[in-house]
Amino acid sequence: RLFVSVMTGALYSLSYDGKAVTEYLDLTAPAWNVAVQASGAEQGIQSFAFHPQFNQRGTPGYGKFYTYTDSSNTTPKPDFVTPGPKRTQDTDLLEWPAKNPAAATYDGAAPREVLRVAQPFGNHNGGQIGFNPLAAPRSAEFGLLYVGLGDGGSGGDPFNVSQNLSQAFGKILRIDPLGKNSANGQYGIPAGNPFVKKGPDALVEIYASGVRNPQRFSWDAKTGRLFVADIGQNAVEEISPVTAGANLGWNTWEAS
Repeated sequence: RLFVSVMTGALYSLSYDGKAVTEYLDLTAPAWNVAVQASGAEQGIQSFAFHPQFNQRGTPGYGKFYTYTDSSNTTPKPDFVTPGPKRTQDTDLLEWPAKNPAAATYDGAAPREVLRVAQPFGNHNGGQIGFNPLAAPRSAEFGLLYVGLGDGGSGGDPFNVSQNLSQAFGKILRIDPLGKNSANGQYGIPAGNPFVKKGPDALVEIYASGVRNPQRFSWDAKTGRLFVADIGQNAVEEISPVTAGANLGWNTWEAS
């Protein structure tokens, strides 16, 4: 099957020939208490990702998939905040435990919150989440989730967060969603993350910094290199290579 999300709150499965379309999961259903916020042009379901062990019975990732969603529920305590005074909505990373990965529709319990971000504006909220599809089982990279997080919105990075390594905003993060050694105890910090040994002022979740709105990223199948599509301020869009610890420049510069 193929899967596709719509920002208003649904995740669909599609047959490879495109003839069969099934609503796999409605995140707006009251039973899930997700409170999808999709009123703005950049708000709603940002992305989703299936654990590479999703259909491998007996593994830690069996039945697990993840959604990255804006939420109007701002009551819970967030894991990450900007210096700004406003909180327009939250962006939640949620883990869903399907009982039967082959089921036509989702058959599991309510999701587990992995991390929560308090957003100061209604744009640049999230971006993509994804597992490296080239990572071999039992390798250090296998099962690590990359999380794109914009600079918080508005224009010009008003809180100067993208170049601030103590802030999660304006970054690409890398976590182990099945681990437990994070500050909130809901995910793991990969030992190979570039800022793990850099001191107390750098967030250990950070893989790369200096992005504005990292909407999509992908790994080159031939070279294994990671590239990100980062949306620019007004005129310059960029596709940039990403390496561990890279600083892609925003908000000091755009593109080259």
